Amino acid sequence: MKKTYHTFPILLLALLPTFLWGDPSISDKKLETSFFETQDGKIAYTQLGSGKNQFILLPGIGDRKESYKELAGKLTKDGVVYSFDLRGLGESDVNFPSYGPKETALDILSFIREKKLQNVYIIANSMTAASAVYIKSKENKRVLGMVLSGPFVRDKEPMSFGLKSLLNIAFRGPWGASLWVSFYESLFPVNQPSDFEIRKTELKNNLKQEGRMYAIRSMLFASKKECETELPNAKGNHIIIMGLKDPDFSSPEEEAHWIRDTIGGKVFLYENVGHYPFVEEPDRFYEDIKILWQKK
Repeated sequence: MKKTYHTFPILLLALLPTFLWGDPSISDKKLETSFFETQDGKIAYTQLGSGKNQFILLPGIGDRKESYKELAGKLTKDGVVYSFDLRGLGESDVNFPSYGPKETALDILSFIREKKLQNVYIIANSMTAASAVYIKSKENKRVLGMVLSGPFVRDKEPMSFGLKSLLNIAFRGPWGASLWVSFYESLFPVNQPSDFEIRKTELKNNLKQEGRMYAIRSMLFASKKECETELPNAKGNHIIIMGLKDPDFSSPEEEAHWIRDTIGGKVFLYENVGHYPFVEEPDRFYEDIKILWQKK
């Protein structure tokens, strides 16, 4: 597996609001943002749907909750959907003392416990797959399953001092947001969504806000070690989805099977898909993951 931040880091999209009840006629309707108070700042999220199941949707580095708009609309047929912004990104505060996969996990654990959620399924992408592992390991009874797409759940070779310096320069100046969006574009090597230009514009505008790129740099340099050590405690009913054209991995198939063999579950490989399977093929993604909670 190669970490794309060895060239340029990971992330998702910025786009229009989320479907309500899966109805495309209201896909452009602005959803009301709620905020979850933590000790160090506010985390932004939207809530849709009703029912017994609780779905927590976590984007990857640089991305926003809106990236899950199509999938969130479909999931409202199955339960309550919470789509989150990470610390420092989207509409969340930028005054947090630290950023990384464990920090995200602790924020979501607090949310689950404060809201007394049960029957939880976590859907995570990229870096937040490590966060999902940590959450599952600490709340095995509440969290019934995970969906990990384009997942980074472990650290491999350490980042060199030279690379850290390069990334600091690349993503620090006024050009940082544009460079990140260019990197983001490369993560769709085959199929781009029809509203790709809008997604890129929305993403760039968000990342130009003060403190957003600092959050990204912090996440890029954050270790996954504390989440990785919890892998043996996160075994269960899971789904791992990889795009075989994902440039973040030298062998997406190999990494997906390693994760499956470590924590259990089922692997789905999407042949002509990059880093964001739930964006490129939302219908297929939904059909594949609903086996986690729908009785046969």
